[in-house]
Amino acid sequence: MTSSFKSIKIPLLVTMLGLLTAAAAGCGTSDPAPIAGEFDDRGRQLFTAKCGTCHKMAQAASTGTQGPDLDAAFAAGREVGMKASTIEGIVKAQVLHPRPPEEGFPGVNMPADIVTGNDLDDVASYVARYAGVPGAEPPLAPGSGPGAQVYAENGCGSCHTLAAAGSAGTLGPDLDEVIPGLSKSEIETAIVDPDATKAKGYENVAMPDSFDSIPANQLNELIDFLVSSTGSGSSGS
Repeated sequence: MTSSFKSIKIPLLVTMLGLLTAAAAGCGTSDPAPIAGEFDDRGRQLFTAKCGTCHKMAQAASTGTQGPDLDAAFAAGREVGMKASTIEGIVKAQVLHPRPPEEGFPGVNMPADIVTGNDLDDVASYVARYAGVPGAEPPLAPGSGPGAQVYAENGCGSCHTLAAAGSAGTLGPDLDEVIPGLSKSEIETAIVDPDATKAKGYENVAMPDSFDSIPANQLNELIDFLVSSTGSGSSGS
């Protein structure tokens, strides 16, 4: 993926909305879509690990901007009565047959087979339940203290594995492995200035630099949660 996606994101979203409108014509009454959900729901975990880095979706606490905002994409369909089963089918079709790269942007498209089989079923079902649902928000996170919720709401699990948070992201380092031994100041630097230092093996992986906007009190809560949940015992400033 490249930043050039921004120049073609709108056409992609328009295409998706076109599919929604066409499909909704014969959908009938919309299925009720529950807002509450289990944090360890398999579909949610697969979505955050495989899809959340590119797509924004409120219930997943994902903040990706390279692909369409799924809440915005499916809200219109829900308003005209699109059923969850129809949304599920659209998601599967988009994943199984991703749009080809735009001319001049050969690296900007959704990877083929990003999820398949039962994993695709779970991801599509998850998106169908929550994308575009008014008021949908992340479920309460496991783990102790408010820092666990800060971790969940900022979509950290989209890229990182952390057992205490029930997250299984693989794009970034496994926090259960890299946090122990770090001081609190080192953890803070890794969050707010991710280019300052990189974990071994992840030198070429770019972490978003937007986390420096996390309020100071929430940042401290997040750091305390990371330290306590990984058994770091770090006492750095």
